[in-house]
Amino acid sequence: MNTLLIFASSLTLAVCLPIVAVRYLEPILAKVLRGLCDADGGAEFWIRSAYLLAVTGTVVLQLTFGRFEDGADPVDVLRRTLWLVLAGIFVTVAFIASRVWHQVSQMMRIDVRLPMAPAERARATAAEAASAS
Repeated sequence: MNTLLIFASSLTLAVCLPIVAVRYLEPILAKVLRGLCDADGGAEFWIRSAYLLAVTGTVVLQLTFGRFEDGADPVDVLRRTLWLVLAGIFVTVAFIASRVWHQVSQMMRIDVRLPMAPAERARATAAEAASAS
């Protein structure tokens, strides 16, 4: 198989598959990010960042670890390309999910307050009164 064809095919997969993955996540990711981002356009910024992160990550993996030598077995080249691209997509999605979950869990800790025992409530009230004066 021609080396240029192998190179072009590998890079095409490294660019297209992450775009498909992020596009699949985009509707729900946009809803979640709009709920987390107060800034106008904040959700769109993070979605575009996810596209860039996914594409550049998989391209870097492919350029670094891909097989492009002449005479390489096409099935082995495809297997390695898919493995690298899917690893890049996995890392990107895991990174995004961990960052979003971190923000959601912080919001849940702030919004959800467990009921206090009467003694704790009295101490909290006393502490608030002392700090106010």
